[in-house]
Amino acid sequence: MNRWATTEILVNVVDSGSFSAAANILGLSKSHVSRQISQLENRLGVQLLNRTTRRLSLTETGQAYYERCKSVLSQLEEAEQAVLDLQEKPRGTLRMTVAGAFGERYIAPAAAAFMKQHPHVQIHLDFTSRQVDLVDEGYDLAIRAGILKDSSLIARRIAARQLIICGSRDYLDRYGHPANIHSLKKHNCLVGSVATWRFRDTNGHHVDMKVDGSWHSNNGHALLAAAKAGLGLTQLPEFYVHEDIAAGRLIPVMVEYQPTDTAVWAVYPSNRHLSPKVRLFVEYLVNHFREIQYL
Repeated sequence: MNRWATTEILVNVVDSGSFSAAANILGLSKSHVSRQISQLENRLGVQLLNRTTRRLSLTETGQAYYERCKSVLSQLEEAEQAVLDLQEKPRGTLRMTVAGAFGERYIAPAAAAFMKQHPHVQIHLDFTSRQVDLVDEGYDLAIRAGILKDSSLIARRIAARQLIICGSRDYLDRYGHPANIHSLKKHNCLVGSVATWRFRDTNGHHVDMKVDGSWHSNNGHALLAAAKAGLGLTQLPEFYVHEDIAAGRLIPVMVEYQPTDTAVWAVYPSNRHLSPKVRLFVEYLVNHFREIQYL
């Protein structure tokens, strides 16, 4: 039996006043409790308890040892309770990385609202378009969109992400609506950071096709501005375009070829011993975006 267990036995014997009472409290046999106290005295080379047929009492040395042991056990209980409290109350710095308009428009306000609810949490929100190594760079969490490639990460879906092809009414009046994927070659496609657009073909399979046009930009707002100006067609996530579509400034096209939801994800290195700040923030995002409808 380890030393802490033997110490706990001694404290219970003294506090309860007998071997039998301590044995009942600890769920042990009386003989086992008596044997552990004897082994403790032999190991220390001192007598801790005076034993008579009527009562137990501490020796002078035993009294000093008991008081120290009682204090140590109390500190251990406090330390254990502190850990349990941390599992319920989020605190500390939550470092996360996000990218693009979705982070600016949705994640930042959600993080601010979460921090207001949990004032012991500090938020470090890093905006970057590069692929961050969460473990090596010390991040708790990343918000990523689309198809995930890193299988070593734990991913939780937090929001929908539909890719929509659209153009202005002026552009479509001049050049017509594309009838299918191949007819896009006759249109000016406003190209983002990746020169391919994703579609769902007539068999339900996803296909990627290279597109080209007179406008190239790695910024979603720049693509949106060009589309609204009537320069061509663009494929953007719905959170960029839903207001302009609702207002009639942009018209969705090729809806039947729209790829299935690729989602926005909260990703983190592991869900083993997941800290309350990460666990509760991810749950907060899931509930938050459940109430948001883009279109």
